[in-house]
Amino acid sequence: MALCLRSLAAADVAAVEAILLANRPVFSDEECRTAIEMVREGLDDPHDEDPYQFLVATDGDRVVGYTCFGQIPLTQGAFDLYWIAVDPAAHARGIGRALALETERAVAAQGGRLIVVETSSRDDYDKTRRFYENTMGYETAARMRDFYKPGDDKVVYLCYVASGDSAGTSDKG
Repeated sequence: MALCLRSLAAADVAAVEAILLANRPVFSDEECRTAIEMVREGLDDPHDEDPYQFLVATDGDRVVGYTCFGQIPLTQGAFDLYWIAVDPAAHARGIGRALALETERAVAAQGGRLIVVETSSRDDYDKTRRFYENTMGYETAARMRDFYKPGDDKVVYLCYVASGDSAGTSDKG
């Protein structure tokens, strides 16, 4: 695997959409539509005051994963990690970790100090929660019962990043 991490290009949209759709049923059709709308919006207006930012992971010339993140309005250095998705055929190869670490570096390089991640408590998101908790060491900050729908809680994780010379190194403890 020759993994490369880079910014999203317009030519990547179809591949990102395919990755999102391949992750169904974990991602609903509505979630897939929303994520791809965010990709298109971010590409259409990159000079927006609070733009969506993207990183893609490629293996050779094939896009195998991506992240979408951006600064949270009205905060100083707090960013949302809106999406991280990896092609199911490429799961368990360290691509999600590489994307998350590069996202941390990008946030730190912009003077960011905090990344907020929200996910579901549904059983099919168990692997996702283990990724944030065990692989990435993110702090569980909140669990909002029945947030998405009855029986589907919102789980919120935090990642504190160090900016400046130590960019890309999380301060998770």
